[in-house]
Amino acid sequence: MLDKHNLEKIKKIALKIDNDIAFGGKSKGNKHLLRVVRIAEFLGRKKGANISVIIAGAFLHDAALPSGDDYNYSKNKKIVKSLLKTLDLSQNEIDKIAECVASHEGLVKPKSLEAKIVHDADVLEKVGLLGIVRHTWKLTNLKKISHKGINNNDIKTILDHIEWRRKRLQIPLSKKIGKYLLVPINNNKAREIISLTANMAFDGVVTEKIAVVVRKYLNQKQNEKLKEQLNLRYLRKF
Repeated sequence: MLDKHNLEKIKKIALKIDNDIAFGGKSKGNKHLLRVVRIAEFLGRKKGANISVIIAGAFLHDAALPSGDDYNYSKNKKIVKSLLKTLDLSQNEIDKIAECVASHEGLVKPKSLEAKIVHDADVLEKVGLLGIVRHTWKLTNLKKISHKGINNNDIKTILDHIEWRRKRLQIPLSKKIGKYLLVPINNNKAREIISLTANMAFDGVVTEKIAVVVRKYLNQKQNEKLKEQLNLRYLRKF
């Protein structure tokens, strides 16, 4: 049964993976999972979805990261089902949670309302300025970009990915929020943020601390928007 007791177990499993296993423990201290859960729960209540499934799926959405690839739909399902098999859950509950995890990266269209919401919650963490910081951090730690010299292709890759994800938001409310979180940024400012983030990521700094430093290089509007993303106050507007 997906009750409070099992949700707490799922939370512990997810935080263990995020803090100690994924990226070799380099992401310990970031609050991405906690924010995604809050966003997903907010969207879920607005849409009348199954909140327990949403919370479980949101906590576990990055469970496949230690495997080196969380984009594979089938593999994601197998991994999360393996993690859940020790808990006292029904097969239906496991299947619903697994769908949330498997489709969260947007390569496969989510098949349930709960999966759409978990997908959208993760995307809303990866739009705007916070999205630039988060995706740069990920690519740096995956050694897909070099902190030694950010080039135009790196910038395009990061900005294109963020926009690609935003365009795949599933529910109308998410699309409104995604549009609200957008903030004008020119190529020079993008390069500055990406270069700063990549260097700090290489030195082992987590996204939470990087975002605090990045805010010092932003204008007032950009600063406030990033602050809203970090503390989730923007949800009050919706």
